[in-house]
Amino acid sequence: MKRIVTALEKLTVGIGYAASVLIVPLILATCYEVFARYAFGSPTIWAFELGYSVMGVHFLLGAALTLQRGGHIRIDVLYGNFKPKTKATIDLFFYVIFLLPFLTIVSYWMLSYAFDSFVSGERTGQSAWNPVIWPFRIMISSAIALLTVQTIAEILKCVMTLRHADDQAEEA
Repeated sequence: MKRIVTALEKLTVGIGYAASVLIVPLILATCYEVFARYAFGSPTIWAFELGYSVMGVHFLLGAALTLQRGGHIRIDVLYGNFKPKTKATIDLFFYVIFLLPFLTIVSYWMLSYAFDSFVSGERTGQSAWNPVIWPFRIMISSAIALLTVQTIAEILKCVMTLRHADDQAEEA
């Protein structure tokens, strides 16, 4: 089980770090837009759409890495005082009862949404640039799938923690 968790977490870290480079085109496009708008009085037709699309993908691709590192919101006043077994039990409950079903439903919904966009050739309709939207929706679907995979890794880590705690209790 530990090998599976290690492999899943390596995937999460690799994709998370690869996604971090998306910030570069986002910064460049934003800087170019500001410069073109205020220096030349000639705003672009593409920077806004590129910006929010890349930011959405960047944000969601980082969600799995944030989950792996324990960076999502918790009520630390209570949670921080719990023993590892209690933390694992609470996490396991919320991952299995809430997060995994939610992500499974959203993954399915988003993948069908991306497929429909691809088949229909749907475009954003937000500007004169009007790019096709399916590449961004596929990336968002992939990011949600990665978050689902990392949730499975977190569930396995909780199970390993609970098993390890039970083994230690038997030895004592």
